[in-house]
Formats: sequence, C-alpha cells, structure tokens
Amino acid sequence: MGPTLEQLAARLDDPETPIIWLDPSLPEEIWSHLPGAISGRGFTPLPLEPVAHISDMASLVTALAATACSPLDPPPDQSALRSLLLHLPLSGHGWVILFRNPESLRQNDEIAFEDFVEAVSQANEQRISAGRQPLKLIVRD
Repeated sequence: MGPTLEQLAARLDDPETPIIWLDPSLPEEIWSHLPGAISGRGFTPLPLEPVAHISDMASLVTALAATACSPLDPPPDQSALRSLLLHLPLSGHGWVILFRNPESLRQNDEIAFEDFVEAVSQANEQRISAGRQPLKLIVRD
C-alpha cells in the first residue's frame, strides 16, 4: 500500500526535502487530489500538466512561466528557468511544482530534466537562506 494523500502533503513541511519523488504506480486519484491537499497546507500548487507537452528545456520553462503567470525573459533556457524559480512572488507557505508526466522530457532531453531537478533544489536553498518561502517539486519517479 502506498502513501496516503495526507502523508504526501505532510512531506511538504520538511524543509530538507525540496524534491518529492512519487512511485509511478501511485493511483491517478492521488494525483488529481494533490493540488487541493497542497492548497490545504497553505502552499500554492503549480501543476505543469496539462498546460503543455513538455519535451525540452524551452517547453519546460514556457509551461512553468505560464502556470506561474510570470513574465518570461527570452530565450526560455536554463538561465530563464533559474531566474523564474528564484523570483516567484510571495504566496502562502511557498510553491509546489507538480510534474505528473516527466517521461517525455526525460526521454527527449534527459539533461534538461536533471538540470530542472537541480535548479529546483538550488532555488529552494537560496530562497530559504534569503528568508523567502520554499519551493518544492513533486515528480513521478
């Protein structure tokens, strides 16, 4: 038996865990209720899907900017990604990016996926050390 929705949401409170990896067999029902559970804990969810098909760094940055309603300085590259993650505005207890289907990005641009995970982790550290709200990523492993 996998974790419950409440157990997953409780993991958001751990400042040492910016990336929450979820088992691919986690029921879709849990994924569909995660945004509400995240909001219920005071965080702002940023679901990347179904905003766009994400298959490379440019589509990832564009989808994230659209979901966060943040302006995007062209080009949508790794530098723009890092800037976007660092400059998300104040919002409740922080931000949680939901990436339910990372397979396309992993298959087409594995380096972009790894850079994204690293960028979230680094942005979280920088945000916390600057006294800002945390940034989390929930992603299917």
